[in-house]
Amino acid sequence: MVARIGAGYHVGMKRAWTFAVGFGLLATGIAPACGGDDDSGSPAGGGSGGVAGDGQAGGGAAGSGGSGGSAGSAGAGGSAGKSGVQSALEAQGFQVQKGSFRVLDLSDCCAPGKSCSGNNPTSPYGAFHVPRAPGQTVANPNEGTDGLAASYRLRGDEAVIWVGTTPPAAKYFGLTPYLMDREDAPGVRKPIFASLSETLNQLVLQTGSAPDPFETPVAVIATADQGTESEAKKALVAGGVPAGAINTLTFDPALVKLGVDDAADTVGVLFRVALFDDATQGKAYLNAIPGELWRATPKAPKTPAPLPSPSARPKNTTDTEAALTSALDALEAAVIAKHPGLTSKTLFVSKGTPDPLACIQGKAFCAGDNRDTNYPTTLPQPLFSSPDDFFVVIGVNHALTGKTSYSNFSVYAVEHLVGVASVDNLKYAGSAAAFLPSHPDASKLYAWKVARSCAGDPQCLAIPDAGCPNGVGAGKSGTITFRTYLEPKTKTAPDPSTLVLDRVIRFTKP
Repeated sequence: MVARIGAGYHVGMKRAWTFAVGFGLLATGIAPACGGDDDSGSPAGGGSGGVAGDGQAGGGAAGSGGSGGSAGSAGAGGSAGKSGVQSALEAQGFQVQKGSFRVLDLSDCCAPGKSCSGNNPTSPYGAFHVPRAPGQTVANPNEGTDGLAASYRLRGDEAVIWVGTTPPAAKYFGLTPYLMDREDAPGVRKPIFASLSETLNQLVLQTGSAPDPFETPVAVIATADQGTESEAKKALVAGGVPAGAINTLTFDPALVKLGVDDAADTVGVLFRVALFDDATQGKAYLNAIPGELWRATPKAPKTPAPLPSPSARPKNTTDTEAALTSALDALEAAVIAKHPGLTSKTLFVSKGTPDPLACIQGKAFCAGDNRDTNYPTTLPQPLFSSPDDFFVVIGVNHALTGKTSYSNFSVYAVEHLVGVASVDNLKYAGSAAAFLPSHPDASKLYAWKVARSCAGDPQCLAIPDAGCPNGVGAGKSGTITFRTYLEPKTKTAPDPSTLVLDRVIRFTKP
């Protein structure tokens, strides 16, 4: 469980602007949820730094800083006052309401009728939580007791704005805009959960003069309108944010039915981070993500000026892993040969290319796709018909070939779409050597067992006979699913045609 830390994030923070954004004014902490593994995104604890709810600031008012000035600090038990940025947004003609950027609590996704949406056990999740728009009478989905929601209706001229600090060094982080749900019939909502653009990841994030994207102050404007984006940028600069550190996420107006009435779509922004270099610093960051978040609504109606639809980042189709196909074939043969007397079957694995447009058109369900990765997967099937059944997962270490920033495989229970456990590429080194001790490419491959019991095998992932979120029950359906995150050369997901697909071999007693 993650320990609660005090206001702001001070562990290893390298840089800060001179204006008061509220980094040191976060009198609201995040209380950890019970249960779960602090080092994973397991829904039992809401992932690393999982939360059960907001901590409360106590009494004592704080001073209000002017544009570019310092906001007064909160008194003991009090709430912090306006930052310079908030004052600048108001001066620019926005009505500003405070929201929250916090880690998602997935602890109830195993409840009846709930879904964990195919959570990645390697990656905790956060989200922008905002209140209703001024005058909005229709509730947003799953509003908290504080009135905030991670899925919300948005006027076409509104923006959600975060000014804060990026995570400490990690293999991956990113912010993705989503179409969350849509009216399917009067009074009936249909989940969509499809990405609306490429992700704002650490390779494309604008950080001004900062030498790297980690632990550095940035601003993010999530909006559908050019005029709102322009006015928000002016306010941020007036509040002290360097223009080169301001980023825009587009709620694509060509795809989203914006508005605050019953018929409007809901949208959201999801945050992912994976594999911190320093786990302690990572937990501290997630326990109180530094910065301030606002819902900004123009006080006067604006003539719509929709932002153009974002373009896709081009893929790299030149650099491939094809030369390692024969090595993987040799590894598959060696794994099977190591288990004489057992029946083996190499399972079908799809390429798993996400298609968010198909989801928006109602032809598929994306479950929170991210265009920075592919999702190769086995077909749903009973994973453990017998406690003696096991799998050996083999493949190319895609990070070593330069095709990914990180990759992993995860075991899922189909019931509740819950990610039970995963193994990432940082653990792959040397795992294929037991099967191919003298092969020149063995170091570029991996082999990992998935079983009910590992009996001390360090290259084995144990999956308990248990319900959501701790395991996969006997005879219950599941999948083994892969993620291939962020090709450095293209700053997006690798083209699946350039990868050698990972493989899954199932072993059963005859």
